[in-house]
Amino acid sequence: MPERLVLCGEAKRSGANSTLRLALSGRAQNITLKLDDITKKMVKNVPNVLVDLIEIATYVFCADQATTRGGAVQVGMGAGWRRSFRFVIPVRNPNHWNNRDVLEPLCATLSFLSDDEYVFEFETAANPAPFQEYLKFGDSDATAFNADEVVLFSGGLDSLSGAIEELTTNGKRIALVSHRSSSKIYDHQKHLVTELIARFPGKVMHVPVLMTRQKKLPVHEYTQRSRSFLYAAIACVVARLLGKSSIRFFENGVVSINLPISEQVVGARATRTTHPSVLDHFRQFFSAAVGKPVDVDNPFIWKTKGDVIRSIVDRGCGALIKDTVSCTRVYDITKLHTHCGCCSQCLDRRFGVLAANADHHDPVDMYKVELLTGQRDEANDRTMAESYVRTALDLLQIGDLAFFGRFGGETARVLKCFSSLSPDEVGRRVLDLHQRHAQGIADVLQAAVAMHSAELVSKTLPPSSLLVMTVSTTGAPALAFMGKRVDSLQTWVNEVEDERASAATKKAEGDGLQLAVDAKTKQVVVRDLLRLGDADSRLVRELHAVFQQDLSAGRTPENYQYVTSHKLAESLQIDEPTVRQRVTRCRTSVRDAYKRKFGQDPPKYLLIENKASQGYRLNPRIRFVAIGEIDSTATSHRPAQPVTTPPERR
Repeated sequence: MPERLVLCGEAKRSGANSTLRLALSGRAQNITLKLDDITKKMVKNVPNVLVDLIEIATYVFCADQATTRGGAVQVGMGAGWRRSFRFVIPVRNPNHWNNRDVLEPLCATLSFLSDDEYVFEFETAANPAPFQEYLKFGDSDATAFNADEVVLFSGGLDSLSGAIEELTTNGKRIALVSHRSSSKIYDHQKHLVTELIARFPGKVMHVPVLMTRQKKLPVHEYTQRSRSFLYAAIACVVARLLGKSSIRFFENGVVSINLPISEQVVGARATRTTHPSVLDHFRQFFSAAVGKPVDVDNPFIWKTKGDVIRSIVDRGCGALIKDTVSCTRVYDITKLHTHCGCCSQCLDRRFGVLAANADHHDPVDMYKVELLTGQRDEANDRTMAESYVRTALDLLQIGDLAFFGRFGGETARVLKCFSSLSPDEVGRRVLDLHQRHAQGIADVLQAAVAMHSAELVSKTLPPSSLLVMTVSTTGAPALAFMGKRVDSLQTWVNEVEDERASAATKKAEGDGLQLAVDAKTKQVVVRDLLRLGDADSRLVRELHAVFQQDLSAGRTPENYQYVTSHKLAESLQIDEPTVRQRVTRCRTSVRDAYKRKFGQDPPKYLLIENKASQGYRLNPRIRFVAIGEIDSTATSHRPAQPVTTPPERR
């Protein structure tokens, strides 16, 4: 592609026909930038480098929007997809920005993020705009607010869940930084922030940043791959104004790591907002740019969308889910339909909601096209939905070698981004993450087949609906998670229903769970249900030690011993309230997995029993077996809960 010259501010060059002119101020202004609700104390002495940084990021983002990649015809991402930019930007300290230690990380960051080529020329700004031109002071000067963390807040499920975790589990005061790209999204952001402030008084500060193009600057490209650079740069500036040295993204690992889970979401078309390599690039560039170490973290890197949603519900904030927006088609959002139901983000959101049993918090009316039975009129939408599901079900069946053979290149980019984890451990977590994601999708589909069996058999569902596309019309099911092929759709539907009913009946009658301990990870696997996280596995292993004593002594089940919460607290090196919380969480994980699997609540105390004043014990009907005796898929996928050890700081 020919190089596009981008002249910023008062910069001048004899340009080619493709020259793009951008200005944040003056007579030629075509970009509006405003930082809202800033306090006077925050901007008392703002270093020039911070003002330059936010201007540079704004110019990059606007040039991205104003330069087409070739439109829909660039399906194969040919030569027209990858663009070449040359920016000429007046700044307050050109020597700093032209320094190789700053310039090279800047170009490397943007090239990986957007899949484009970048060249920058920084020159002295003759009439730099004062920083105050970009500010809108809040009604009250919140000088007493001292943020513990600066969190990027988009108004989606992941950023909401992250904010809630920081406020509850970690008890921190947070500054939420939002990019006001659209009034439709901003209304949702404001509502969510208002709710958080009401629930956590004195712990939330919000800095919404308005960055919009004026009408004389048209938009030709909607992929917006450089948006996260602007987003992170704004957060970095706010963090420095608050005296902080770190910023936090919150995005689930499936989206963050960015494996091609759909054939339509590959390369630069897929978001790299929080890819571990991008965070490394951000960390290096921002540290060089501001002259001090800046940490950029994503604590949700090992979570699925279902995990993220369960976290919101478990912390009593499920009612806020309906106010979040995940859809990428912002221009199509209406008051009635806040989600298209067809883009990859909508698919990911709705599958996650259903996998987490949180659909009562996510009204189906919000979706223009319902996930499972809605008619998909556009060919691209049908392809997106079908390939998204097919790839997930492939992941559910794939072995370790096949997984890394298929996704080796993408996984290799991740391995070097976690200095405190070995490459083998990172690889294991990447595989675990995606197979838990796949299991959630399979569970949702299996439940949907049973629920809509009559419509499937009578063929009354739209042919373009996801459920019909997933189950082949030739009679052989496209769904592979049952491990069977049958002669007719009716036979298969009957088998699905019979198997679920039979298994649920056996469990309800007290047939004990089968558990195994993975010698490599020390995690406990519950057959057909889930793999417990590290903390819950430790709890079960402690109770198992006493369980094994009772078994060896030949005690009858009613005489199996209980372990007091005090003794468990000593063994686990936690306090007694935390023991009780851990037992509750462990029970909830098993109960939710059971309900997803069998469609009904399990018997009480299925895994852990308790007795007043005596403590806790494992259900005596439980059987511990060797890991090899657990269904072979249990050792290669962990279907319900993530590893609960906090992700290591990279």
